[in-house]
This record gives sequence, structure tokens and C-alpha cells, in this order.
Amino acid sequence: MATDMNRYLIVNADDLGYSEGINTTIDRCSKEGVLRSATLMANGPAFEHAVAVAKSNDRLTVGAHMNLSEWRPVSEPRDVPSLVDEQGIMRSTPGALAIGLAAGRISKRDIRRELHAQFAKIMDYGLRPTHLDSHKHVHVLPQVLEVLLEIAGRYSIGWIRRPFEGGTGWRAVSLVDRGLRATFIRQHIEGQLTNVFLPIFNGMVKRSGVKTPDCFCGVSLTGTWSEPVLDYLLARVKPGVNEWMMHPGILDLQLRASHTRLLAQRERERDLLISPVWNDLLIKYRVILGGFGEEHQ
Repeated sequence: MATDMNRYLIVNADDLGYSEGINTTIDRCSKEGVLRSATLMANGPAFEHAVAVAKSNDRLTVGAHMNLSEWRPVSEPRDVPSLVDEQGIMRSTPGALAIGLAAGRISKRDIRRELHAQFAKIMDYGLRPTHLDSHKHVHVLPQVLEVLLEIAGRYSIGWIRRPFEGGTGWRAVSLVDRGLRATFIRQHIEGQLTNVFLPIFNGMVKRSGVKTPDCFCGVSLTGTWSEPVLDYLLARVKPGVNEWMMHPGILDLQLRASHTRLLAQRERERDLLISPVWNDLLIKYRVILGGFGEEHQ
């Protein structure tokens, strides 16, 4: 946590490594806009391209976006059999992962093996992640969080995402475009359902000594961001370290062929991240942009 009353904002782009279009968009949003942080998928189809982008961009702090829900694992599928289907692909939704863990169909040993392999791959390619989060926020599950905290301790990773939204994001619903409000409401409800894990999450993180941002926003607003929403939320950034999750990208053929539900919405978030409205709003509301691992934290 920050030790003064300054209001720091980290805007993090998830899904670095998902496609080359997403990689180049994240790079652009960092160089032309306000993006200072991204998280990298070790098993993403465009991982090597993402590594090259990250190494060429000294404005971008890069963390690990741990993935148990898509594509082939970094481990050999035969070594993590409870995580993959007959084709060796990981397809578990967060709900299916939770049920599988509870029923004993998904092995905690397999989760540990795969997540350690993902992190090691990023390190082997010459990047040292500054922070950790997970695809679809599966680290709200205690069994997954335990492994991420284990990785953080082993490799001295100082930060992990605390993916629980407060009430501020919900009050932005009236500023979301009318055609997107149903999406916003659905995403908000889904996000609030994870609050059942909040006490356990807070306790585990506190005992580990790993830091989390004080406030988090982005679940409800995924794909529905707008300039009025931006103005509203910047006015309400609290003292301390705040994290906003975004998913900028470009709707190219590679993205169209993927399984993501976020398609043209990624271009909407890209346009917001490079919008000139940020300059005046950051000054107006005295918000300081930053990335994970910077000295002011």
C-alpha cells in the first residue's frame, strides 16, 4: 500500500500474447496512450511475438497472466491430465475449475505443475515479471491462489491482483451506452459472486506478505468503457494504489478465429486508452499514472 495520500493508478492490459494484433495494440497504447502495465500469457499463441514487444518497450511493466482456461498447457498434457481434454487442451471455465477441484476431478498437483511451468517459461525468455494475475481471475479460488503466492515468494514477485470490485464501478452503469448496459449488469453480477472468496483471499495474501492494489476496477466495465465512465471513475480514484483492468486489441483474423467473447470491444478500449481526454482529466483529478514495481509504491 502507498504510504502517502497520493492517488496512483495502474492501468493494466490483460492478454498480452493472445494474438499479434493484441500485442501490437498494447504496445501502441503504451507508446501513444496511458498504458504502463500488461500481463503476459505464457501459453498464448502469440507469446514469442509478445516477448519481443515487451523487450522493445521500456515504458511497459510486464507481469504474468496465469492461464488454466485456454489452449495447450506449457507442461506436456500427459503430465497435467486433470487440466486437459482428449485433445490436450485446457477448457475449464472458472466455475468448472471450482467444481472440479471440489469434486477431486482436478488435481492441485497438476495446477501447481502447470502454473510453475508457465512462470518459468516467461523467465526463460528473459523477462522478470513484476506482478501476477490470472486469466478469468481463477486465482480467487484458494487452491489456485496458494500456488500463485508460492510463485511470488519463490521469485520475489511483489504484487498480485486483488480482483474484487467495490461499489464505485456499479454506480457508473448510467454512464454506459444504453446498448451495453445489459452486458455491464451481467458482468457486475458475475463479479460480485466471487466476493464469497474475499475473506479467504485477504487472509492468504496478508500472511504471504505480497502486496495488492488497494482498489480494483474493470470486471463490470469489460468492453463497455466510455469517456463519461472514465471521467466519473477518475474523479473517484482513492488515495493509494488503484488498478484498472482493460483488454485493448484489434479485431483481426486471428482474433476472429479465437474463442474470446471480446472482439470489437477490444478496439473500443484501445481507442479510450489513446484518447487525448486523459491528459486534462489526470491533471483535474490529481491522479498519477504508474506501473507495478515503481519506486512510489
